[in-house]
Amino acid sequence: MSYQKKSFKENFKIEIEKLKKMSFKDKMWYIKEYYGIHIFLTIIVLLIFSSLAFSMLKKDPAFNAVFLNKPMNSTSYDKMYSEFYEYAKFKDTNDDWELKPNVSVILKDNEIVNGLEYLAKINAMIASQTLDTLITEEYFINHFASQDILLNLEESLPSDLLEKFKSKLYYVEGIDGEKKAYALDISDSPIIKESVYVAGPVYFSILSNSKNLDNSILFLKYLYNM
Repeated sequence: MSYQKKSFKENFKIEIEKLKKMSFKDKMWYIKEYYGIHIFLTIIVLLIFSSLAFSMLKKDPAFNAVFLNKPMNSTSYDKMYSEFYEYAKFKDTNDDWELKPNVSVILKDNEIVNGLEYLAKINAMIASQTLDTLITEEYFINHFASQDILLNLEESLPSDLLEKFKSKLYYVEGIDGEKKAYALDISDSPIIKESVYVAGPVYFSILSNSKNLDNSILFLKYLYNM
């Protein structure tokens, strides 16, 4: 006796007929027992595809700045975020930016004693080219300059800004043993004075692999109300 395999359409019709004859409770049990794993796997697949689609459609931030060991108060953070959003006209380009205002790594006698996980996150951001500007203290300018991952501002700033900020350039010995302007002392910026509550010089630097150099320079102009 030959056996003829039913088509998907025929099987589907049979299953529907079965369900029609069942009570609501029996329907729920039947679906759970016979189709539960299929429904579960379908949901998982849909979630994976939705996540991938969202990741592909999500636009990378147009600019990303971190304040390391130069924390800001929450009021200043909100103000800076909204002000620079308007200043950079991100609304016109449908862009956004990210600001991390209080990343802290504790030092003692120029040795890191706490917060290595935050430093690891910053290194990961640098490696993935998602960090553009680092505002920090002298120790970390020296630290990152020695790894050759900061731009020489003397070569990167537009001539008009270089002339204006020439006396504020901070020279550090790099990986090649030469001193270069890897940072800029922005302690006298009106916005920095208002925002940062930790004493000592505040240094502005740009990552050498930044994909948003123009916005880093724009941020520097914003800090001086230019």
